[in-house]
Amino acid sequence: MVRQRKVLVADDDRITREIIGGILTRAGHEVVFAEDGKSAVEKASTEKPDLVFIDGLMPKMHGFLACKAIKELDTPPKVILLTGIYTKQAYKWEAKGTFGADDLLRKPSSPEELLACIEKHLPSETNYLDASENQTEERDRPIEASCDSVAAAAMRE
Repeated sequence: MVRQRKVLVADDDRITREIIGGILTRAGHEVVFAEDGKSAVEKASTEKPDLVFIDGLMPKMHGFLACKAIKELDTPPKVILLTGIYTKQAYKWEAKGTFGADDLLRKPSSPEELLACIEKHLPSETNYLDASENQTEERDRPIEASCDSVAAAAMRE
């Protein structure tokens, strides 16, 4: 059984927020919402989510700058930037290196991609390899799921 996660969904598009929120709620996660970059930083500070999905282009504070501000919190959550525009590999490096993003996910994303991304960055106990006592390193290494493709590992219980 996968532990319930608190996920902040920050997007200026109400329909996108509702769709992503519905996917995550059906998967058993607690979801909170923000409609702009400034409120995303505020909610990340007060709500203490495990993970934030944040749109790259938002009003009041650009999504990349909001990501950087969230990652500067005392106990920052994992932050995944969502974008339909910044899709080149160079943007992924910049999002991670300059703004502290844990990953960059292309919009639109399938439900499987969103859930695989959560499992990649917040692996559950069921996502660890079973191993004998003499394979401690293998047992302690999480199975990595890709945010860039549908990962079957995220759908296992």
